[in-house]
Amino acid sequence: MEISYATQPKNDSLLLFFAGWGTTPEVVRHLPLPKGWDYFTAYDYRALPTTLDIRDDYRRVCLVAWSMGVWAADLLAPLLPTPTTAIAINGTPIPMHDRYGIPDDIFRATLSELTDANRKRFDRRMCGGKKLLSVYESFSARSTEDLRGELQGTYDQVAPMTHYVAPQLHWTKALISEKDLIVPPKNQWHYWHEAGIPITILEGAGHYPLYDFTSWTDLLAR
Repeated sequence: MEISYATQPKNDSLLLFFAGWGTTPEVVRHLPLPKGWDYFTAYDYRALPTTLDIRDDYRRVCLVAWSMGVWAADLLAPLLPTPTTAIAINGTPIPMHDRYGIPDDIFRATLSELTDANRKRFDRRMCGGKKLLSVYESFSARSTEDLRGELQGTYDQVAPMTHYVAPQLHWTKALISEKDLIVPPKNQWHYWHEAGIPITILEGAGHYPLYDFTSWTDLLAR
C-alpha cells in the first residue's frame, strides 16, 4: 500500500482518505484541506501493511474512503485511530460479491481482460460522461501494467470473501451514487442496509462523484 502522511505537532484533527483502485491521491486534489488538519492518504492495495505509524493524540478523526478504499480502510480498522466520522463512498467491505459488491464474473473479467483499450472503457464507465472523463484523465496516470498488478493483488485477498462480513469500522454513513456503473447501487444498498449504516443516495452521480464536492467540509457534511 502506498501512503502519504503529512503531520504538524500542533494540529489536533486528522483526515484519512483511502482512494480507489488504480488511482492516486490526485482524485481529491481539488478539495482544500481545512486549516489545522493533518492528512493521511492511501492507495494501491496489492499488499496491505501490518502496522501504521499514525499519531494517537488527535481530538477529531474523519475518515473518507472511496470505492476499493472502503474495503482497505475497513480491513485496516485495527491499525487506525478510531474515527469520529467515517464515510464510505461507492464501495463496501466486500468488494467482490454478487450481492454486496462488484459481481464475481465482472470482477474476474476486469482482471483477465485489462488492456489499455479496456482501461479507457472502464474509466468512461467510472466517470459516467466525457466531460468528467476529461477531468479524470488530467490526473497523474498509472500504467495499465501497474493497475493489473494492483488488481491481481487485491483479487488474491478478496476472493475468499464469499459470505456477508460485518464491518470492522464504525461507519457513520454510506454515500451511494444513483448511476454507479462499477459497483451496482443495489449491491451497495444491500450491504449497508444489512449493516445498519445510514445511507444517502447521490442523485445523478456516477462512480466517481468526488468532483461534485468543493471542499472536504462540504463532503463531510453530506
